[in-house]
Amino acid sequence: MINGKKYIYSIKKYIDSVNEGECFRVGVLIEEQDMLKLKELGFSQPIQLGETVVPPIKGRFTRFNLEGKEIPQKDKEKEIVYRQQYYTRVEFHGRDNKVEVTDFVDIPMKRFPRLQITGPSLELTIEKKGESTYLMINETFIKTVEKDEIKALTGINVLLEIFKRAEILSVDLDAFIKSKKLKRLNWVLFPQGEKLTWEERKERYNEMTKNKSNSKKMVIWDRLQTIDQYSPDFEAIGINGFSGYVIFGFESLGLYVFESAYKGNATYIIKGDWEIISKMSKAEIVRNSLHEHRLIHREQWKKHIDELLRKNSTA
Repeated sequence: MINGKKYIYSIKKYIDSVNEGECFRVGVLIEEQDMLKLKELGFSQPIQLGETVVPPIKGRFTRFNLEGKEIPQKDKEKEIVYRQQYYTRVEFHGRDNKVEVTDFVDIPMKRFPRLQITGPSLELTIEKKGESTYLMINETFIKTVEKDEIKALTGINVLLEIFKRAEILSVDLDAFIKSKKLKRLNWVLFPQGEKLTWEERKERYNEMTKNKSNSKKMVIWDRLQTIDQYSPDFEAIGINGFSGYVIFGFESLGLYVFESAYKGNATYIIKGDWEIISKMSKAEIVRNSLHEHRLIHREQWKKHIDELLRKNSTA
């Protein structure tokens, strides 16, 4: 048991009793006082065997797990990057004709290039061993495999951040009662056929925009409305660890538009089976180069969206 620590720097001493090359797991025994935290993580009440979520952002380790991190490369020359800004200006069309004009502008800024470190997107899942119920990192790790130990360290720190405790557990397939079918609770799907105005449908996005400035909200809504006008077959709004993401499905094209409310993220156009894609994290999709297109949020963004989706809206 790892207890009373905010985080650990190394996993070595905690897996000392694990033999080299042996598999191990990371998790916590669920106690009655954990139920409120499990609800906040997105699990149903009462919890059910096999439910699986990517933990939402609670601090630095859950943020790294979901979003990864950027490391400034200060040994390289600064580069110009852009951020979009929504603004309103006043134009005078004649002496007494004052008109407010709203628009989006790309604002340049110089910064050091960033090295992107992809987060592992570890999931938490409900499992049982005898009469005991556990919340487990949904992966098995191998001692002395460096990448496994690094991921296990992240998993431990995620659990410490949320529960202030974590355990190293053996892999015992006879003793563990594992669900044969995971019930992932990361997306809420909405079919396209609903008769809602855009203003009514914007209510769905309140959670993902509530902490954004008014200017940033306008940018996010404009992107979502731009994609929505091409009549997707469905949209899926991310919850729990996927909060801030929306997927629009264009099934006749076999395309899925992955849009994000997070700063600096591009739009990803994904091709493939929705049932498979819905079980993946964004990190997995990007890491395995499963996206067909990556559209940077710049002045040509709407043009590229139109080129890809116009065929669907006119079919």
